[in-house]
Amino acid sequence: MRHQSAPLRLLAMRLEVTELEAAVRAPEIVEGWRLTIHHHDGRAPDQIATWLKMRGQDSACMTTVYRRATGRPLVLKRLIPAERYQAFVRGARQLNFDKMDDAPDIPWIGADLWLLERAAGSFHHDVILVPSRATGAHAALIALLREHLKEALRTVSN
Repeated sequence: MRHQSAPLRLLAMRLEVTELEAAVRAPEIVEGWRLTIHHHDGRAPDQIATWLKMRGQDSACMTTVYRRATGRPLVLKRLIPAERYQAFVRGARQLNFDKMDDAPDIPWIGADLWLLERAAGSFHHDVILVPSRATGAHAALIALLREHLKEALRTVSN
């Protein structure tokens, strides 16, 4: 675990969401992605969307967990159609996600922060994104998420 991603990874621990590296160790899982979103101003609950590609299936299963003020997390499950999942993965590969660095000059307060992770087998990589300040490949990655995996970005009320 990289030091910079630790504050965002704590959200998963608080919500008792299995670490992505552990989730992809299941024999039926080929690959997993996770998007953790911290809303700095509390306008919506923090959220963690995990989508897993199962062996022998073209689509991916997404589970989104929202941190609610009541203390009880809200859990939603969705199926991501194969064409959108594959388009996202292709785009992430073209952007060289697996070697991408975190966004520069991350403001730890006053801005929404996203942690995008990918894991497969023993491989794991994550990138911290700041949507309000994103440029270049980071902005392209955010656009890719907004276009193909909008379910991961859906907010709920507090």
